[in-house]
Amino acid sequence: MTATAPLDLLADEGESAESKESRMADLELRLQGLAASDERAELLLDYGTLLLDFQRKEDAWDAAWEAFEHFKTVENWELAVTSTDILVTADQKDSLIALAHGIWLGITYPINPETTVAILQHMVEESPVGSDTAAVAAVSAHFIADKRGAEGQAGENIRFFTSQRLAEVAAQHRNIKNQEEFDIWMLGNDFDNPDSFLPKLSAAVDALAEGNWWFDRDALRAKLPG
Repeated sequence: MTATAPLDLLADEGESAESKESRMADLELRLQGLAASDERAELLLDYGTLLLDFQRKEDAWDAAWEAFEHFKTVENWELAVTSTDILVTADQKDSLIALAHGIWLGITYPINPETTVAILQHMVEESPVGSDTAAVAAVSAHFIADKRGAEGQAGENIRFFTSQRLAEVAAQHRNIKNQEEFDIWMLGNDFDNPDSFLPKLSAAVDALAEGNWWFDRDALRAKLPG
């Protein structure tokens, strides 16, 4: 699996190793004896991200898994998806199952588009270059960025990012070289129609999970607004 840092679409990577080590030591002290809570789970996300920076992938998985379990229980789906992003990047045996969960939650719930786009980028990267799955994931990411993106610079940034990634994937998928070819590609594959490409994404997610779901999707769907 590729080792993309979690939720790093527009991140500043200028922090020194010494600063990260100091933050890690501080987090370890704060986590000691801290009971299960939102505070502990949020600290575990920070801790898991730092562990990844130091290639402590199994420990990062453990931290993110505990956080995921907490956020699943309290139904904080935004941070549950953030947890799965770390689980995917930790590159463990169930990381692709974690990816399925992150994408399902990120599409199902109206969370921050950057969080959903970040988890979808993993599917783009984990899929064979030029594959239909990579194309569907890139189209879905751009759809989410366009539909949920905020006004102003933040929204423009995420839409620009997804449009660039979509153009790259289109070039790999069908050797698309210009806007006219891109428009034909979008229409020809029904990529302008979410009723067509979202079911394809759902099928790809089901294939990743292989029936190993960590929550009852039907029960969660039943709670969604009508």
